[in-house]
Amino acid sequence: MEMGVPPRPYRDTASRRHNIELHERVIDAVNAREVPVEILAPDFHMVNRASAVTDYTYHGATGWQDWMDDIFEEFVAGARYDMEEIVAEAEDCVVASFRIAGLSSLSRRPLEFRWTGVTWFRDGKATRAAGYATLGEALEAAGIGSGEDRLLARGR
Repeated sequence: MEMGVPPRPYRDTASRRHNIELHERVIDAVNAREVPVEILAPDFHMVNRASAVTDYTYHGATGWQDWMDDIFEEFVAGARYDMEEIVAEAEDCVVASFRIAGLSSLSRRPLEFRWTGVTWFRDGKATRAAGYATLGEALEAAGIGSGEDRLLARGR
C-alpha cells in the first residue's frame, strides 16, 4: 500500500460473505487434492511464499495442481490443509492464516508449514493468491491497514 493512501472501505457485506464461501470451497478442494476449476478466473495466478519447499508463481488450473504437488510432496499421504483464521476481508479479498500439518515424507516426523495468505476475487472467481511470511505483509498487500483497521475489516 502506498504511503498516505487510506485503506479501502468495507461496505459490500454480500460480496465479502460470498468471497469467504469461495475461500472455504478452496480449503475443501485442497484437502480433497482437487483443483477448484469452477472458481478460478482464467487469469488466476498464485505467488507462493518463498520457502525451502518452493518459491514460484503458479498459473491457472495447471499451476494449482503443480502447487499442490510441490507442497504436498514434502508430506506422507494424509497431510491436512487448514485455514486457521480469517483475519480480514474486504470487497475483493480475504486474508487468512493457513497451515499444512502431517508427517514429513523424509523423516516421518511431524512437519508443519504456516503462513498468512491473501486471495483476491473478481466476479465470483479467484483471480490471484499470495502467501506472506507475516500478517503485516499480507494486510499491506491486501490494502488493509493493521490494528483498528483490521478489526473494522472483520466487523468487530
